[in-house]
Amino acid sequence: MSTRREFVLASLALWDAATVTAQMHPHTATVEGLGLHNYTFLTPDMRETLRRAMAIMIPADERSGGALAAKVDEYVDFILANADGKLQQTWRAGLARLGEAKDMDAFLSLQARNEFSPETEDESFFILLKQAITAGFYTSAEGINRELGYQGMTFALDFEGCTHTEHIGKRDA
Repeated sequence: MSTRREFVLASLALWDAATVTAQMHPHTATVEGLGLHNYTFLTPDMRETLRRAMAIMIPADERSGGALAAKVDEYVDFILANADGKLQQTWRAGLARLGEAKDMDAFLSLQARNEFSPETEDESFFILLKQAITAGFYTSAEGINRELGYQGMTFALDFEGCTHTEHIGKRDA
């Protein structure tokens, strides 16, 4: 790859491909009957590093339990277990560097500054990390239902239209 931007784009494409591959598997990645995830890619150290980053990037608040409650680490593990070897190596190296950071909060903030034009491996990995955590959270029940307030496949029997006072006369015209 000639530029960091090309690296990030290629890595995101690999992530998307791994997501499709993982979704084609008919089985789940849980221990039969217990509902516990059987980690196949993330080591305990990698998992702890990822969980610390998740708690910083999407923390628990009054609306939801954040990325930890959504078990985003299980999602990332499942996708990476089905990923291309190149993407797996990128994650191993990125999580290792992230785990070595003395102050993870400051480290992540520093990487976010060049999010749109990454210049270092850490800045490039930050983009992958953020995309994975965000996708994992907002496709989980915790993210969709609790954070976003999605009520499910419901319908309204009546639709009264816009109720802003400045628009009421316009809808009758």
